[in-house]
Amino acid sequence: MDLIKELDKSGENKDQIIATELLVTAKAAVRTYAVALTETASPEVRDVLKRQLKQAIDQHGRIADYMMENNMYYAHDVDKQLELDKKKVKTAKKLVKDK
Repeated sequence: MDLIKELDKSGENKDQIIATELLVTAKAAVRTYAVALTETASPEVRDVLKRQLKQAIDQHGRIADYMMENNMYYAHDVDKQLELDKKKVKTAKKLVKDK
């Protein structure tokens, strides 16, 4: 599957697809830095990892805020988020079926 072609087909959902991927990646970065922080014995490395973890948390917050402001993510409304997720699943199934 060619990502660029799929994004072109996605039209107005393109921003949401990209933002969702950024959010998932930011969450993974937070987890990775947190684990690395607990595994290091070096105070110098720990300080670097703490700064990077803070930056990753801040980045996650900016992405989540953008998505919430643009009705792409409903962190405080589970019902709305479930409806949005169901819509995304239907769209994904349609994309796969159309192939």
